[in-house]
Amino acid sequence: MRRWVLLLAAAVMVSGCQHPLYPDPSPKPPQTAASLGRSDWPVLGAGRPLLGVNLYALSNPSASQVRADGVRTLGYIKHVLKADAVGIVWNFYAPHPYRDAVGATRDTLSARNVGILTRIAKRYGLAVEYRPLILVTGAANPWEGLIAPFPQKDWFSHYYQAELPYLRMAQRLGVPEFVTGTELMELNASRYWPTFFARVAKVYHGVISYSAWDGNYFGHNPGQGNSPAAPFQVAKPQLLDVKYLGMDMYWHMNLPDGATAAQVTAAWDGLFRTMPASVLRRTAIDETGISARTGAYANPGDLGAAGAADEQVQANWFTAACRTVAKYHMRGVFFWKVDLTDFPDHPATSLSTFEGREGDAAISECARILH
Repeated sequence: MRRWVLLLAAAVMVSGCQHPLYPDPSPKPPQTAASLGRSDWPVLGAGRPLLGVNLYALSNPSASQVRADGVRTLGYIKHVLKADAVGIVWNFYAPHPYRDAVGATRDTLSARNVGILTRIAKRYGLAVEYRPLILVTGAANPWEGLIAPFPQKDWFSHYYQAELPYLRMAQRLGVPEFVTGTELMELNASRYWPTFFARVAKVYHGVISYSAWDGNYFGHNPGQGNSPAAPFQVAKPQLLDVKYLGMDMYWHMNLPDGATAAQVTAAWDGLFRTMPASVLRRTAIDETGISARTGAYANPGDLGAAGAADEQVQANWFTAACRTVAKYHMRGVFFWKVDLTDFPDHPATSLSTFEGREGDAAISECARILH
């Protein structure tokens, strides 16, 4: 989750990382279940692109409260937004970006509660993926992309232990995909990923994936625009060795507030058409969102920024996502977000909220675009 894009340290272009798909002098990591794409269950989005929504839990309520919240929010996701799938998202925590500690706290949605939500989602006919996030509590910028721990080996061990109860729940309930990490930019080139994926595969037999920061996915600097006056700096994508890919899409766009849906879609197309078709077909957009406000195209990930309300900005972004996924036969798109505690009939006033706005209608229209 990248709410803090102003502090991205676009800064930290990962120029030294080599992706296993591209030749380099280093030996290729051993193949794992993740790189082979081996799965006991159908792959999410393998038959047709999925319309998904992220359901985000910021705390760990009682089981009874989770049931009540889950029935309400998952019903909205299914019946109003017309979604096929839900990404259940919760927080792990790290006390510092440079330490090896990472794990659950009292605010982390428990594996038991994740299981409750999974069963409700299945009753609604929703496909399910799990996707934990990491918040860094001891830094000014809590974005997980800045986690650069020492020693890395211990960090991966602790992270595996944190995910283990959820991996077991995913296996028990037949969850088709587990997104094992999100936007871990500073760890993107770590040599410990193959070992980590191999450990995960011993417990969980569904699709093991990873959601890349968009800068790693495209291999470009998001501080640059997408117009002839500010062309892309082309670089190689920095992708982990997983067959089924994910990415988070919050690219900075050089677009006016009054841009049409067609213009916003063209800006998305200018990015995604740079990627090989074989990569696009294996990719799901695991997270994308934008505020319904003026100025949001310049930095979609800054969901808390001030600005005048403009619902069309949000609706156009969502429409562009759907049209792009349909055009390039991607696995699907998951929109950020519905909070577990939301009451969609009485939506929050935050401009990042799409409930009750034109963004809500754009997501439901996405079902027609994709299917």
